[in-house]
This record gives sequence, C-alpha cells and structure tokens, in this order.
Amino acid sequence: MNSPQGDKTAPPPRRTPRLWPVIAAVLLVAAGGGTFAWWGSPRLAEGGLSGPGKGMSWADDGVETTRMIVRGKPADTVSATFSISNQGHLPITVGGLDLTEMAGWLHGQRVAFVAGYQDFGEVSAPRDRVTLGPGEVATVLWSLDMSCWPGLSENSTMSVETLRFRVSWLGIGTTRELSLERPITFVGDDRPQPAPPADCATGR
Repeated sequence: MNSPQGDKTAPPPRRTPRLWPVIAAVLLVAAGGGTFAWWGSPRLAEGGLSGPGKGMSWADDGVETTRMIVRGKPADTVSATFSISNQGHLPITVGGLDLTEMAGWLHGQRVAFVAGYQDFGEVSAPRDRVTLGPGEVATVLWSLDMSCWPGLSENSTMSVETLRFRVSWLGIGTTRELSLERPITFVGDDRPQPAPPADCATGR
C-alpha cells in the first residue's frame, strides 16, 4: 500500500521575470536623453556690440557707459542696436520677441536681425529671424513704437533690462531670456506731450 505522501510531487520553481535588463535600458535611455537635452539646449548671450540709435543716448557713471537713455518722447519710434551670439552646441533659429509678459506700451517693441556684426550705418537686408551655428553672431535691430505712449511724468523712469526671444532648435520651439549688459532706460521730462493719435484707442 502506497503512502499518501508518495503521490505528492514538488511544484516546479516559479520563474521570476527578468525585469532588471528592461529597467536598466529605460533608465539608460532617459539619462542619455536628459544629457543630450542639457548639452544641446539653446544658450543665447550678448555678442559684445551695442549702441544707441534714434532718440537714444549713452549714460555713464563717469568711468564707462552703463545704459542707453531715452528722455521724454524724442521720436515716435526709438531704436538701438546690439548683438547676440549662440553659446550652445547646436544651431538655433532666433525669431522675434515673446511679449506676452510685457505690459502696456512695451508691446510696441520689435526686432530684426542681420547675420554677423554690422556697422551701425551699414546694416543691410534685415530679416525677421536668423539661424546661428555654434559661436555665430547676429546684429539685432531693436525698436519701440512710442506713438501711442502719452509719456512718463517728470523724473519717473522705466527700464528694459531683459528681452525674451523666441528660439527653436531641432524643430522644438521655446524661449530664451537675454539680460542686456547695457539696459534701455526711459526717463520722463517736463516737456508737454501731444495727445496720442485717435487710432491708438483701437489698439493699434
């Protein structure tokens, strides 16, 4: 007579799924993607060229020029010139300004681009966007339409310290903020200003 225990056989060992290779591969891909994004991320910097244009002048502290100054409302459109450079590792395309966080009359800012360094009096063929390879430079033609601006009160000031540019790289659109080494400051004066044109009320 067979023992009841003799009919029992040990169950086959359960096989644990080998997930570690899959997890390691996923982590490796994620790390590689993060490293590439950091390495290839757009880096925008000033290119060393700057100068006041129409309606603007230099201000200094007695040692060096520190900023560009607009006093009162010297013209309907004031302008300045400076340069930007691609400090990243990949080509980038720089477009216009992102003005979503700019209030009031600062929405009248515009930029155009000329590839490379240009003399102030010899800028030609400006474009609304420019593609820069690593280390390449472009001249920025900055302007602000002040025709609808009533003017600042005497001794009051307002400054443009940074500009946010629309940038694309590898087909990805983003923005990059550029701090101006020599900001643009608007200073109110005691001169009476004419009323803005009637069409300013329509949001021109």
